[in-house]
Amino acid sequence: MLFFIFGKMKKLFLILFSWSSLLFYSQNKQSDSIFNLLKSTENQESKVLLYSRLSKLYKSINLDSAIYYADLGKKLADSLKFNVGIAEMSANLGDYYVSQNNLESAKIYYAKAREFFAETDSLYKYTENSMRLGNVNLAQNNYKEALKLYLECLNISKENDYKRLVPHLYNNTGALYMEIEDYDDAEANYKNAYALFIENNDEPNSVYPLYNIALIQSIIGNDKEAINGYLDLVSYHLKTENWVSLASVYNSISEIYLKNNENNLAIEYLEMALNAMEDKSDSFNSGPSSYYQVTIYANAAQIYFIKKDNKRAKKYAIRAVRLSNENSYKENLFKSAKILGDIYNNEKQIDSSLIYYKMYIDHIEEYQDEYDIKQLTKLKMQQEFDEILRKNEIERIYQEATYKNRELKYVAVAGLSVLLVIILILLYLNQKNKNAKLKLIEENLVLEKIKLSQDLEYKKKELTSNMMYLMEKNEFITSISKKLIELKPDAKKDNKDLIQQIINEIRQNSTTKIWDEFEVRFTEVHEKFYKELHKAHPDLTPNEIKICAFIRLNMSTKEISAITHQTVKTINMARFRLRKKLNIDRDENLLSYFKSL
Repeated sequence: MLFFIFGKMKKLFLILFSWSSLLFYSQNKQSDSIFNLLKSTENQESKVLLYSRLSKLYKSINLDSAIYYADLGKKLADSLKFNVGIAEMSANLGDYYVSQNNLESAKIYYAKAREFFAETDSLYKYTENSMRLGNVNLAQNNYKEALKLYLECLNISKENDYKRLVPHLYNNTGALYMEIEDYDDAEANYKNAYALFIENNDEPNSVYPLYNIALIQSIIGNDKEAINGYLDLVSYHLKTENWVSLASVYNSISEIYLKNNENNLAIEYLEMALNAMEDKSDSFNSGPSSYYQVTIYANAAQIYFIKKDNKRAKKYAIRAVRLSNENSYKENLFKSAKILGDIYNNEKQIDSSLIYYKMYIDHIEEYQDEYDIKQLTKLKMQQEFDEILRKNEIERIYQEATYKNRELKYVAVAGLSVLLVIILILLYLNQKNKNAKLKLIEENLVLEKIKLSQDLEYKKKELTSNMMYLMEKNEFITSISKKLIELKPDAKKDNKDLIQQIINEIRQNSTTKIWDEFEVRFTEVHEKFYKELHKAHPDLTPNEIKICAFIRLNMSTKEISAITHQTVKTINMARFRLRKKLNIDRDENLLSYFKSL
């Protein structure tokens, strides 16, 4: 099955390539024509609009060139204070940076386009770029700002009969509701979007709400319905050569099978998703492909890690972490970082493992904080929508009541009062339930922080126990060495050299292994100390770093002597030299200095 689909994708790619070659020839002729107009025209504002045409022409040929000409046009428009040109160029740059997955730059240019379209009274384009700005905010989990923009756009579009924008806004609002886990409202918005896309004869865009409805079925546990919904979309994406969306569909099916521990089917659909995602021949791109890529790569890392294929798991986890970092996709970031930490730990690469475990801990805390904020945002947004719906319902009831005769007036008022009381009671009960959920979230957060604190305390105790064990072990080794030294004078000449060699090997191997064991545990507990010490004093020798670590643990000179096989005099001299190298006065306490790092 996998081979068949892949072969079919290759065939479609070849057809598209042949068509693109003819298109490229045609576009070259158009670009030559625009270049000739640029040379001949004297009107600077006309040049700005020509740069805009040239930039759009290059979008499908060379995105870097498209950005270059859009930037030229914007600079010229800025110098002329030509607001129409500034707005057009900013909108173009926003689109191009979305294609490059540079969401921060896209956000800046969409906001500027929105501002200048408002100044030029271009209401439709103002609304269109406001929606795009909302899409970027949604991709970056800025739900409150996204909702604000979608509501504004929806009101403008309905008032001005912008039929092309309304279904997109319903679809995006559905995506927002799904992000905050309000699946009933999400599905209602998706169904509205689908009906309006069909009404507008817009089949290409009608597939997106269908995809999202299938995703909701997966989330609420209707896996069979979800898979059937996804499979219904496959033939359409193959027909339209939309590989990014096809990859997303395959990946979603893979995730369902993985959830149900059907790993072979999960891998089959995952590999189809990866094949589709690697194909760069999209006929169109609905948004930042990194949003889909990072989800697929994170899923690939998880599946291959479960199958113990660490090489592939590492490859896709690294890709997921990189894309998540670049675009602030926090959930996939901490999940993939955890997988990398486990892989490097299995490979005994302690430093790399600690880096990714730290990344996992940092970002899971950040994600949990954002999740709590998301829940609060969800409550607020639901209240705002409930308030709008409540006002509309009251207004409808009031208008109907005015058409009735005077004898029914009191009945209508009584019915309205009862309705208001019921709504208030329901709102009160709903709010009470939400407050209980919030309290539970807060309690879970406290428990999570307590667990992290207990883990750190356990590591500190483990380090102390390990030090006691090492010291006892060292004392035992020292006693053996002393006995061998006592035997040495009475031994034969040939045996004396052998005894001395044994003594030297015992001391050398003991010291090296003890330090290695100590360093691993010390770094787990005092990672910040090591980093700050290297930063402040990069020229310290390995032996001086050992002394610093022992002092940081508040070990006495005698204890350091016992664990390093060096005399007390030697340790004192080392401390003196260390103090001098660190430029610390004799009156200043070394332990206090190290604790301050």
